[in-house]
Amino acid sequence: MKVSPSFCLFISFTTLISLVACELLPPITRPQTGYGEEDRYFVQFDSVPEVVARNSTARVRYQCPKACRVGLEVVLTTPHKTEQLVFRRTWTSVKNLGNPRVRMVPVKLPPFVVHKQNHHFHTRFSDANKEVVIRAWLADIGTQDATESHAKDGEYHHGSLAHTFKLLLRTVLPVDGPAQAPATCSTSWGTELLWQLAEGRIQQCPYETDAVDLMEFPMVSTGEHYGVIRVFQPFVNGELETARYHNVEHPRMAISVWIYLLNWCSGMRCAIMKHVDELNSFGTPLIMLTNAGNIVIQVRLGSRVEKAFTAYTSLPILTWIRLDCYVEYTQVKLQVNYKTVSEAMVSAVHVYDFEEDILCNDTSGYLVIGGSRFMTGFFGYVGPVRYYRLGTTEVINPLHPAKTLKELDKAHWECEEVRLVIDEFMDGLVVHRDALDVCYSYYAAQMRRYGQMTCAQVLEWDSHRKYWPALKLIVTQEDIVSGEWGSVAALALGSRLFEEAVGRMAQGEDSGSQPQLQLQPLQLRPELSPLALLKVSSCLGHHQAALLLATVHLAGFGVPVDLQQGHVYSLFGASGDDRLALLHLGYKHMYGLEGFAQDPALAYSYYVNIAKQTSVDRDRVDDAQQYATEHIHISDEGELETQMGETDDVIQYITFQAERGDIEAQKHLAKVLFWGLNGVPKDVGGAARWFAQSAMQMTDAKAVYDYSILLLKGHGVKKNITLGLQLMEEAAAMGSDEALNGLGWYYSTVAKDHETALRYFRLAAQSGSGDAVFNMGVYYLQGHPIRNETAAFECFLNSSYGGHVDGTIEAANYLSTGTLPGVTRDLEKAVMLLKRISEQNGHLGYANRKALQAYLQGSRREALVRHAMLAETGLEVAQSNAGHLCEELNHSSACQWRYYKHSISNYAPHHSGLLKMGDWYVQNLDSLTDVDSTQLAMEMYSRAALAGSPQGIYNLAVLIEEGQDIPPSILDRMGVPAERRFENGAIVMHLLQRCVELGEEQEEEALSPCALSLLRVSVQMAWRDLTHTPLHLTLAYGMLGGLLIAVAYVIGQIVLGHASLPALRRGDGGGDGTFAGSGDAAPVRPADRQQSTAMDGASQREMGSPRADPSREAMQAGAARLRLRQGGRGREREQGLHHEGERALGEAIDMAVTVAGVCLCALSTMLLSHLL
Repeated sequence: MKVSPSFCLFISFTTLISLVACELLPPITRPQTGYGEEDRYFVQFDSVPEVVARNSTARVRYQCPKACRVGLEVVLTTPHKTEQLVFRRTWTSVKNLGNPRVRMVPVKLPPFVVHKQNHHFHTRFSDANKEVVIRAWLADIGTQDATESHAKDGEYHHGSLAHTFKLLLRTVLPVDGPAQAPATCSTSWGTELLWQLAEGRIQQCPYETDAVDLMEFPMVSTGEHYGVIRVFQPFVNGELETARYHNVEHPRMAISVWIYLLNWCSGMRCAIMKHVDELNSFGTPLIMLTNAGNIVIQVRLGSRVEKAFTAYTSLPILTWIRLDCYVEYTQVKLQVNYKTVSEAMVSAVHVYDFEEDILCNDTSGYLVIGGSRFMTGFFGYVGPVRYYRLGTTEVINPLHPAKTLKELDKAHWECEEVRLVIDEFMDGLVVHRDALDVCYSYYAAQMRRYGQMTCAQVLEWDSHRKYWPALKLIVTQEDIVSGEWGSVAALALGSRLFEEAVGRMAQGEDSGSQPQLQLQPLQLRPELSPLALLKVSSCLGHHQAALLLATVHLAGFGVPVDLQQGHVYSLFGASGDDRLALLHLGYKHMYGLEGFAQDPALAYSYYVNIAKQTSVDRDRVDDAQQYATEHIHISDEGELETQMGETDDVIQYITFQAERGDIEAQKHLAKVLFWGLNGVPKDVGGAARWFAQSAMQMTDAKAVYDYSILLLKGHGVKKNITLGLQLMEEAAAMGSDEALNGLGWYYSTVAKDHETALRYFRLAAQSGSGDAVFNMGVYYLQGHPIRNETAAFECFLNSSYGGHVDGTIEAANYLSTGTLPGVTRDLEKAVMLLKRISEQNGHLGYANRKALQAYLQGSRREALVRHAMLAETGLEVAQSNAGHLCEELNHSSACQWRYYKHSISNYAPHHSGLLKMGDWYVQNLDSLTDVDSTQLAMEMYSRAALAGSPQGIYNLAVLIEEGQDIPPSILDRMGVPAERRFENGAIVMHLLQRCVELGEEQEEEALSPCALSLLRVSVQMAWRDLTHTPLHLTLAYGMLGGLLIAVAYVIGQIVLGHASLPALRRGDGGGDGTFAGSGDAAPVRPADRQQSTAMDGASQREMGSPRADPSREAMQAGAARLRLRQGGRGREREQGLHHEGERALGEAIDMAVTVAGVCLCALSTMLLSHLL
């Protein structure tokens, strides 16, 4: 369409007039309503931005009859925080009062509200689920003080005279919003690059669900005050967290747990699962088992009142049971499912309505599976546990690992059969003995032992035939058979069967790979195999047999490695609350070894149990099966020499000195006898006598205190509190800090004088007593003088660093829950503390002592069996010894490296294991392709060096000298200065110097490998420094060449001189032989000389005869004298020549030696100058 120019001019003129009119509009006036609007306060928005933007404008209309303050705010609401202020602008209105006014307010929002979230520049305010609200308010300036008080809390509008309704701004989806630039003005190149790479990427939240698996590996519940502690955090996902927050007072949750009962509760009730809040009160849910097999569920209602109901379930034992508990608002539903022996499925539902909303906040406090310090657990096992934090209509929680748990059930049923058969057999023996042996008969006893059984048949034939080897072995235990049969006798029999099995395993033949154990089915052999013996022993209550069975299957001793069977017997042994079996499970779960789930919370439940038993066992000093755990490595001859027992020269010398009255010898001997150290049998009574002799001298505070403790507790002596208190006061007066603590203990427990006790505890703690520090913590908990739980924790933690058992238990409890303000939950630290004191258990020391004694007695295979079992508990010394025995007995490398590898994972590994692992990595450089074996070898050697091994430093230096790159972390660990890290030679020099220093501290030989290598490296570096320029190199090689030439000349002259001497000697012989006929004739032999003499005598006799010619004789004599004079002159001439040659040779040699000496001195001076 064609448009005329006149029309365009008309449109332009009209637009200009309109714009001018807009600018010339009169001011806005108040509405004419006639109701006194000039006295009314109001504020409202004329226009606001519809979408959240970085820069926008809001139009605010307001009216103030008096001077007022007006404000505009933008607040942000997220699932984590409500009404978070992000923008505020205020101004005062003191003019044109009583009339409506308008103000255009620029709104500038912070970047985190507008921009999409960037994971490289994430702030604590970033949240995808946010609501942005804009609001306005006004307040009278006369009430400014009140307004300011609200402003301090960020709540201006709450104290205002008028404010608008809230207007919700539309937010942009995070993925559609603009990207935010880095907050800093100058970012590094790497940060800028990462930001640009992620600029167009759609960020996804990590997957999060409300279904949580609380138990992925079976747990043993021993009926004690220990269980698995789980702590829940708020959801990261905003929608889930919002739902959880609303779920607290209107809950929907579900929890499913599998349990296996070995027995019902010994008391009225025991815990299956419970929630404990931050105030140490029971929350929702609390699931308990009664002594009749019923289930009790307790909840906390919204009115903060606890209520419970009982579901009469009569749960069976020795079967897997699934309990599903649903909590929905006011109602609790319990569903029970299990199978009977006949494989029939049983399902029951129990519902109870509390008619009030239940309170359930899982982020408050913690959830405990099993027992806790507030309630004991049940006897049995806990299988998979699944928790639905937001509830569910259907629980999915299958039994897993199904094969392991079914095998565990089978093992318990087999043991039930074994116990039943043995009980009936022993009852039959008792009846037979009472009927036939009213009086003891030796022949009747032999008949019972070796003859055919004639008693009445009380067992079924199949059972009798199946278990006949075991029953036949039982009959041979005459003292057990003749006594009363019960749990004590059964345990004693199990212990003997265990020792029998160990002996037979030690006698097994070696096939070249692993010790071969004759492990065959029970019913197929006329006598029991070691495996069958161990099974019967474990069924009779000796649970170390189950631990040895687990060791056999996990390590593959004589049988193929079977992790499933190893897990079964590990759980079976711990079900009897055996100390070593508990240590075994705690160690495996701590590091996640051999199929055991790595779960610090599960490891904590086992370690805290054994730690508490260790605390109790320490007071049972008369127990013959408790010894101190001595860390003796059989690869160290020096450590082995300390275990010779009473026949050791050192022990005999100490005894001799003690008998002479030496107080230090008496104290040492008493300690050795009291704890059974150095291979000496424990003798508490004998130790008490030496304690008494040392104390009665009244010169040593420690000796007096030790004897006073024995008197107060009655260990080895008759209890005498009066004398014990007197001696303790004497020891305290002599300056014993432990005696001060002992006085505090007396006034706290006996005299009940807490003020005096607290005074003594403080004095002892200030002197450094660990026991006193712990007792101070107990008093802080009890409120003496005031309750201070944080101070108590600090006392417990400090005492744990000194090895205090009870202090470690209490400190670990706080670390495991993290409910104490200021204490962060640290399960790894709690487990490490408990492991250290658990390994002080006396029963573990007794087993370790037996293993060591077997080695000292020459039974290497038995020592290996015992050390291998102890190695499964995580005891480092047993692991190192087991690896050494595998090497000594020429077993496969798998046997050696399994235990060496386990030993180095401990918190304080021995340097021998670290060295072995380092050597193994070096030997397998080509086969280990998936890891950097050289770096691992350096790691092992550096750790060995830090453990005090000069060999580790030497091996590390050798690897570096071969050209291997050493990581900076190892250089830092070895303390190599920064200026020496640029050259391998300097690093090697530093390491070898440290090696020599360490060897001197350990009093090693002066000519150690480190010292010789240090000398070699020093000379090499000095020579390199000496020859670093061409001039120095030429000079050095010239001096070295001169030295070599001089030495060669001397050697040549000496050789030539020795070659000329025989010729001279031959010339001398010609002069002497002139009587033989000529000057160059051969030397005359003695026989020829005798023959010639005889002939001359004969001639003389003939010449002396009347027929001799005097003139001829005179002529011959003259000729002889002439020849003699000529020969003498020749010899003199030759001797002169010989002396001149020797003199010339000597001068040449002297000259050469002088030159060589000068060169050698010059070269040595230069080398020494560079060495020093």
